[in-house]
Amino acid sequence: MSEPVTVHGYIEQELMEMDPAILRGIIHERIHHTIEVNIYRIMAGKRGIQKSFGETGEYLMDIWKRRGLPTDAPDIQWSLNYVGLARMLRTGGELDLGTELPEAFPDQEMETVNKLIYRRRSIRQFKDKPVPDELIRKVIQAGLYAPHGCNVGTTRFVVFKKPEEFKLVRSDIPVENCVMIVVCQDMRLYKAMRFDKAVPQNIYYDAAAAADHICLMAHALGLGACWLTHGEETQKRVREYLGLHDEFVSRNHIIVGWPDEAPIKSQKMKVDEVIITK
Repeated sequence: MSEPVTVHGYIEQELMEMDPAILRGIIHERIHHTIEVNIYRIMAGKRGIQKSFGETGEYLMDIWKRRGLPTDAPDIQWSLNYVGLARMLRTGGELDLGTELPEAFPDQEMETVNKLIYRRRSIRQFKDKPVPDELIRKVIQAGLYAPHGCNVGTTRFVVFKKPEEFKLVRSDIPVENCVMIVVCQDMRLYKAMRFDKAVPQNIYYDAAAAADHICLMAHALGLGACWLTHGEETQKRVREYLGLHDEFVSRNHIIVGWPDEAPIKSQKMKVDEVIITK
């Protein structure tokens, strides 16, 4: 009798009964590691193609569909697309991805990039003016699209708008006239794949990258932002306030609002001073 198919040690019945959020994380990671990081080297002739190429992702997407889970979200569509590309390549089809190699930005666009990177400042005082929900969603989407180790997709965001909610989060600066975006993670996803043991550093890098993208988008929208970290006491208060499971962990928070100060941009060392050579 052949061994049952397992993914990260989970057999089909376990995958069929698994919390959809955890299954989704496993799909993200397996599509990334078994298809995405290999397909382009295969297409370039730098790596041979295995007979089973893409079948793990196909198996997982079949389980997702059999469970009647929605397939219209961008991440699931991305997964289905890669499964289809892998199948086509596996069966000898020709691929036309419709993508282009990165190119240097023209000078006019580089001016915008420089303005974004070199003029962004941490803002700690804000005008008494509400931030529209539309702009909050834009900065959160930027955080969502930050680099994420192994493409697991654990990042979640909490938006606090009320002064009593601000008090849940320990902050070393006054927090007023702003919204607070708390970057959180569903640790069940890391733990389901044992990544909390294998690559624990990813946890903190993922949260930091999300916060950085949020600050950059806030600056581009004319908003001000400042991101700060917090510890276990805050994590516990946030979790209890929202009534969430013990594996839901907040990592950092960003205050966002309309700037009411114009700080001098901090300057850095010379590039030659920070490049280490032998």
